Amino acid sequence: MRPRARARRGRGARRGRRWVAVIVFTLLVCLVGAAGVWSWSRLEGRLGEPAAFEVNAAATAEELCAQLEEAGFIDNARLFHLYLVLTNRAPKIRAGGHLLRPGLSPAALGARLIRSGARPIVKLTIVEGHHRFMVAERLQALDVAHRDAFLTASVDPEKLRPLGITAPSAEGYLFPATYDLYADSDPALVLRTCALEATRRYEMIAQRYPRELAARRSDAGWGMHELLTLASIVEKEAADGQEHGRIASVFYNRLKDPTFLPRQMLQSDPTAGYGCLLAGDTLASCRGYTGRVTPAMLRDPSNAYNTYKHPGLPPGPIGNPSQSAIEAVINPPRTPYFFFVAGQSKRHVFSRTLSEHERAIATGAAPEEE
Repeated sequence: MRPRARARRGRGARRGRRWVAVIVFTLLVCLVGAAGVWSWSRLEGRLGEPAAFEVNAAATAEELCAQLEEAGFIDNARLFHLYLVLTNRAPKIRAGGHLLRPGLSPAALGARLIRSGARPIVKLTIVEGHHRFMVAERLQALDVAHRDAFLTASVDPEKLRPLGITAPSAEGYLFPATYDLYADSDPALVLRTCALEATRRYEMIAQRYPRELAARRSDAGWGMHELLTLASIVEKEAADGQEHGRIASVFYNRLKDPTFLPRQMLQSDPTAGYGCLLAGDTLASCRGYTGRVTPAMLRDPSNAYNTYKHPGLPPGPIGNPSQSAIEAVINPPRTPYFFFVAGQSKRHVFSRTLSEHERAIATGAAPEEE
């Protein structure tokens, strides 16, 4: 081989090796950079309290990041914007309300903003008898949805109507159970999940008690809403689920027996308490209400939920009843009782007459509180 050809081939080989070295070095730099971005995106600061944040559909990604920094959710808008661009998350950001926390890692914050499946799954347990305000507080504490956003959804006719709820709110229709929900979920989706479970459970019960349900509708025109209303009262009054049936029988006796006076008065303290929860300080008797029902509240006829002053059922449920309470009001036992008072070990003392009831109170049974 001629020397000139060998020299050209040698220079070509050296250039090839240099290009390989450049490519390898570039790949290493990219890998190190990607690893650095990945590590940075997982860095979590000191978590603050959950708070609502509204994403404007018309805002650019840069404007959004500036708003997040101003609200205290991130420290550096430029870095977070770069992260959104590099991970292609900027175009996927969901407009509307979100529940965020200061201190979330960029990856966790980005996952919430696009509502991806990478968000953590939270277990929400709705306790038997808890009302929607308690559910809303729990949702916020668990990072599932903002309290106010959920409560707004729970009274929105456009969200209730597709769920078959014609009542003014979803109270009573949030079935007590444990739900797996994403952090920063759409409040309407949370509402739908719980309400559909309530419908499913009610239909299961209805299949077991077709005659009893037909009788309730025939006798009093009661449907699902009225039965859930009474079941919620039974749930609130009972500390032990084994007493659901007897407590339901007491309320039916008060509603139906013409000898009970005042006529058709349920006389349930928790109903007045729920009315105060709704009314707040707009009613004088409810001012300063902290959960304890007072004599002044029970004397106030302006409270629509006061079943000492208004006959029959209150306007709607006062909480979310369990399956046991619903079954109890559909198919209650026959008993001679008209009164009950809290006794020992979370059980009640049941009485047939007012004099028996007064003796039960005098012998140590404590008056009930909400």
